[in-house]
Amino acid sequence: MNNKRIDVAGGHGRPRAGGRRILWSLTAAGLLVGLGLVSVRSQSAADGKFHLSPEHIAAVKAKRRIVVNHPADGLLAAIQRKVSINNLMTYELGFTDEPGSQIDGQWWCLDQLFPMKVRPMTARDSALAQGYYMGGNVETIYRWEKEGINIAKVYLEETKKRGIECFYSYRISDGTSHTEFGKEFAEAHPDWVVKDEWGNAKWNFAVPEVRARKLSVLRELAEDYDFDGLEVDFARGPNNLPAGRMWANRRAISQFLRDLRAITLKVEQRRGRPFLLATRIPDTLVGCHFDGLDVATWVQQNLVDILVLGVRSYELEIERFRHLVGDKPIKVYATLDDHHCTDGYSWPPIEVQRGVAANWWQQGIDGLQAFNWAVASPEVREKTGMFVHQAYFDDSDRVQVNQQAYKELGSPETLRYLDKTFVVQRRGGGGSGGPDVHEWQTPRSAYQNTNMLAQLPAPLDNSGKVDTLIRLRVGDRVADHAAQIGGLTLALLLSDPATRGLAAEQTIDRASINPFWDNPQLYTSPPRRGIEAGLEVRVNGALLDKGLAEEGWIIYRPGPDLFAVGENLVGILVKGRKADDAAMTVEKVEVRVDYLPRRQVAAAGTAAVAR
Repeated sequence: MNNKRIDVAGGHGRPRAGGRRILWSLTAAGLLVGLGLVSVRSQSAADGKFHLSPEHIAAVKAKRRIVVNHPADGLLAAIQRKVSINNLMTYELGFTDEPGSQIDGQWWCLDQLFPMKVRPMTARDSALAQGYYMGGNVETIYRWEKEGINIAKVYLEETKKRGIECFYSYRISDGTSHTEFGKEFAEAHPDWVVKDEWGNAKWNFAVPEVRARKLSVLRELAEDYDFDGLEVDFARGPNNLPAGRMWANRRAISQFLRDLRAITLKVEQRRGRPFLLATRIPDTLVGCHFDGLDVATWVQQNLVDILVLGVRSYELEIERFRHLVGDKPIKVYATLDDHHCTDGYSWPPIEVQRGVAANWWQQGIDGLQAFNWAVASPEVREKTGMFVHQAYFDDSDRVQVNQQAYKELGSPETLRYLDKTFVVQRRGGGGSGGPDVHEWQTPRSAYQNTNMLAQLPAPLDNSGKVDTLIRLRVGDRVADHAAQIGGLTLALLLSDPATRGLAAEQTIDRASINPFWDNPQLYTSPPRRGIEAGLEVRVNGALLDKGLAEEGWIIYRPGPDLFAVGENLVGILVKGRKADDAAMTVEKVEVRVDYLPRRQVAAAGTAAVAR
């Protein structure tokens, strides 16, 4: 390895006053050194300067079109169904092995299903072991351990055998992390926990001993395995600090990452090749602040190599994060989750996913992270005897959608001239664990996974004088590619509480707002017939012709020239309402772009050149 080094200076900011805080910091440092988690040399690095080799920076800059963040669902299903390890690996890497796959990285999260020195495996008497997911076959993981099989290393070896980069994704505070070190340990330290929105116990990272325990797991993953890197997943789950005091305790999380960076760089130096560090964080910088994640300090001190944004969010502050990163050797990725959905778009058609990805590429992401996607075709599933019905459903049509997306979403080039739907984010969680949008309460314990800053639903003003303004992003250059477009529509979904109780013939059609998986949950209270005559809709200030009511939506057909690439301003005005009427709401706003078949697109391009 080249010994030439690049210095990346950092600092801890202004000294903090108060003997208690100083003692607290010294106690944390002493505990880490005492447990062998941070060497004296690493502490010196943590005081302000890390050194990144040219090889490390080159590894950060490597091309990663799509990286796949895997939950342990496949492994649990194999245990439940007594599937062989060989068949499990064939299944788990099924789409990776297909021609045309854009998968360049596999990031595995295997929970406590493999042996480690610093924590026990899934307990035999745990709810997971005795429940549906393992099918009563928890002894399988203990048998593997006796036989000298570490299933995590099998995953690692099979991934690398295919020439694919391999990370371990560590869920910092998910549903089982409180008992990660054993039930007795958890019960012995009730003062080391915080409670999330639903009252679940989560480890409090403001406690130095908690950070030390968590670092011991990550240290073992770094030292004893040959992973190319680690992802610290702050999205699963985001409750790591006392509610309402997350930002005040931000230094605890920063110190945790600083200590981890020291560990991974020491491993890198010893093994002679790069060891990268990624973090999954909220979709906005202010959301990071809410959750106590001081990303600006991480970037300044070069604590991470990859920032992975969002989970259930379609709208990400990619440009702000890119500005924050500047010329630092840090990459920005975006997460597209197919289970913890954005509200209103559970299991969306491929056109919606294309639109989301096109927007992200236009804003400057370096790669896409697929989360909770299917992993293999029905043919491979049947051949291997596998069947997953958890984060994804092997018997749903999502498998084919994911299969197609793995070959399209990883590049702007492969997305060009494919039909897309560009949508506006809704608040809440769409039925998969997030706050309900129709019973909305401002979350207090965490920002991540809530979409609390989303624009929709949005009320319409009854005065007939004030537009409801919606920012809608269109990642394609539709104005430049008008000749390749077969159809372009702007679609609005409105709900009017004043029509409740009216006969169906007096209103436009009722429409589903947020189906979850295949189950409709929330419907519009449809506006009266003729509502389109009372609406004024503008795109970037241009008034559109009157819309038409179709299947509960109001449809407009604007020209492509009205749309800028990037953000567009949609204004919606309703007239003829009484001042004391309950406000109508805008539930969804979509731009649907239908391109001509590629053969016609090519012909149109040739004709344009000839002209």
